[in-house]
Amino acid sequence: MDIDHKILVYFILSINKIIITMGLVSDRQRNETMDFIKILGYNIRYIKIDQVKSNETIILLHGIGASAERWSELVPFLYNCNIIIPDIIGFGYSEKPRIEYNIDLFVKFLDELFLKLEIKNPIIMGSSFGGQLILEYYFRHKDFFKKMILVSPAGTQERPTLALRQYTYSCLYPTRENTERAFKMMSHFNHTVKDSMIKDFINRMKQPNAKHSFVSTLLALRKNSDLQDNLREIKIPTLVIWGKEDNTIPVENIEYFRGIPFVKTCIMSDCGHVPFVEKPLEFYKIVKEFIDS
Repeated sequence: MDIDHKILVYFILSINKIIITMGLVSDRQRNETMDFIKILGYNIRYIKIDQVKSNETIILLHGIGASAERWSELVPFLYNCNIIIPDIIGFGYSEKPRIEYNIDLFVKFLDELFLKLEIKNPIIMGSSFGGQLILEYYFRHKDFFKKMILVSPAGTQERPTLALRQYTYSCLYPTRENTERAFKMMSHFNHTVKDSMIKDFINRMKQPNAKHSFVSTLLALRKNSDLQDNLREIKIPTLVIWGKEDNTIPVENIEYFRGIPFVKTCIMSDCGHVPFVEKPLEFYKIVKEFIDS
């Protein structure tokens, strides 16, 4: 990341920090900070929300091409735990080095992130690519997570859908028309896509190396064909949530997780690829019941 770009990112995030803090932290029991930390030698942005009276930590991992802000609709409901939301290396407002992005890189990224932020035995939630990354990490560190929550996790689909192709196209050519079309295809038809979300996505995808990190990650995910075979190795409480009208990674993929003793599955009606954005309160109630059980 060159100096001028770093200054610009810090300026944008200083403004965003005020907005996020005003919107998400409304009581004195919560303290929200946004900062950068060196992971694998690169500047990684993360948001941390501390709940004064809680010893429970939940990590939120966004999907490919997304950022920490993707969880903004859900975070206000998660008021009984400490929350950490990183921008995964190569995405969001984290640094985007021009390197090969593969599963080993992302696992090392999480290793160092957890170590430097002193995270132990967390509950972890991931959407799409974030869900697949959680599973990849779990298969290498089976005693680390307390519970896993996977939202329409990637890694099980045989071929890209039309919605995923449109999303990829919008990442490579981030115009307003392309982006709005992609977000609408990924959502239930009744859901209104926020203008601020579209603008933020376009801004992020125009950052240096943003397209490189997206394509490199997408290729790495396609090369991994062992995930489905490993699912029966899951031995910790795991919740898999899918939107019934998911056109990006179809809900039929939830069948790979059914019948596994430690896995609970749930399908949310009138939701597309990101049910925590479309129906955050209903989503939270499902998650809370799982966490409390």
